[in-house]
Amino acid sequence: MSPVLHFNMMRRGSRFGLMLSLVLAGLMVVSGGLDSSAGAWLAYLCLCAAVVFAIYQIPGSCGVQVGIDGISIRSPFWKQRLDWRNLKGFVLVDLNGDRPDPSPRRCWIGYLMSDSQREATSAESLRIFEPLGCDGLLPRVEDVDSSELVRLLNGVLRHQRGSVAGTED
Repeated sequence: MSPVLHFNMMRRGSRFGLMLSLVLAGLMVVSGGLDSSAGAWLAYLCLCAAVVFAIYQIPGSCGVQVGIDGISIRSPFWKQRLDWRNLKGFVLVDLNGDRPDPSPRRCWIGYLMSDSQREATSAESLRIFEPLGCDGLLPRVEDVDSSELVRLLNGVLRHQRGSVAGTED
């Protein structure tokens, strides 16, 4: 089954992490910090972090797919599936706080679970996102306005609920 829509997850943060970890490891080598055990461990940790960040840069390794049955979120180290029947809607979560000049990069997409899914979810999981006014967050996607994506996802959810009988809560 092919996805209806496919979005790439944000990789800019992992690019920054890759560069920072390589620079720190390089500084340890150039400065002679490998002579101490703490310096060697720090360089080793920086190189391990660089490998993880590099894996995130592989094209197609991270993405959000919107399909007929729901949303699939894929990264190199985990996968998650959100079925339409378990979702109530999508909201824009503004993490800008009281800043006078809000940044669109700090706007995320939250999802609201159906009542039956909320009952099946642990209270601890729900408490994490409660202050944000949602039940979970979708990962950031590249080159898509979050408010436009919320509108689009709510439209797809309404369409899927209308085409499948008995899915409304």
